[in-house]
Amino acid sequence: MKCDPDRMIESLIKAQLTEPRATDSADAAAQSRQQKLDTTVVTISRSYGALGHDIAHLLADALDLRCCDCAILQEVAKRANVDESLVKVLDEHVSIISSRYSDQDDHWWKRLINRYSFTHEDYQDYLAKTILSISLHGGVIIGRGANFILGEERAFRVRLVGSLEKCAKRVAERDHLSIEQAVEKVQEVDYERIEYIRKLYDADIDDPLSYDLIINTDRFDRIQVAALILEAMKKAGYTLPTDAFESISATA
Repeated sequence: MKCDPDRMIESLIKAQLTEPRATDSADAAAQSRQQKLDTTVVTISRSYGALGHDIAHLLADALDLRCCDCAILQEVAKRANVDESLVKVLDEHVSIISSRYSDQDDHWWKRLINRYSFTHEDYQDYLAKTILSISLHGGVIIGRGANFILGEERAFRVRLVGSLEKCAKRVAERDHLSIEQAVEKVQEVDYERIEYIRKLYDADIDDPLSYDLIINTDRFDRIQVAALILEAMKKAGYTLPTDAFESISATA
């Protein structure tokens, strides 16, 4: 049975983010907004080859925050008390579980999941709890639909995109592939990410209303993109470290 992402996430938010009760609704709204700005959380959704990983780490350094990627899976495994390899299997295959294969299909990763009775609903549950926990302390969170879990009230949500041509060129240079191989890789990974978001959150990864800022990285390098994000956050009311922009420029 497919779980309802909105209902599950809302229940987790209520359980994880307990806030003092305010007597006045206006004061409560102001308190909520100030907490959002004081505890900086940035979510990075990215097309494959759009410099997402590099930019996320630049932002984390500039904002003096933890950059969370693989550590998310480690924390999910810890919270669920299962082996990290099992969580990685679910993370990699969640987009095709229950869609391209039936229960009778005999794939090694399905046998592993069944053996430990850890479903993709369990994965989603612990993933949401982990991301909500990270949001309490601040951080730059890469991928995994964190923007859909946290929403506009708890994170500054960024989407980094690029043309197939530009993204494939970067991937080809980085991974020493031919352009043809790189194009195929970009298309494959982007499709998996689209399906991942659709499967877990019943959402469209490219929905512009799910982000506060969308940047086409075709015309900018990683330093320029990071600076654009910082500038947008500043205009949105976030208090940045005094040396945030200088920190990014120093890496050029």
